[in-house]
Amino acid sequence: MEALEKAVKDMDNIKATYAELSALHSEKLQVDPDNFMLLGDCLTIVVASQLRKAFTPEVHAAFQKFLAVVVSSLRKQYY
Repeated sequence: MEALEKAVKDMDNIKATYAELSALHSEKLQVDPDNFMLLGDCLTIVVASQLRKAFTPEVHAAFQKFLAVVVSSLRKQYY
């Protein structure tokens, strides 16, 4: 969650923000990159359950777009 907070604080440069974390996950931890997408889905469910009616389709779309950039940034070292 701290890493997501960093991304929110530096929305214009998320890929650079996650460069070190991406390298750690790909080279040292060898995490399957598909797990980042699953984590994003789990986070969406948790946020939706907490926000309830405030989690409108527009909020959902914005959150999904943000998570897509985060997942892409985390997967960057895998290519």
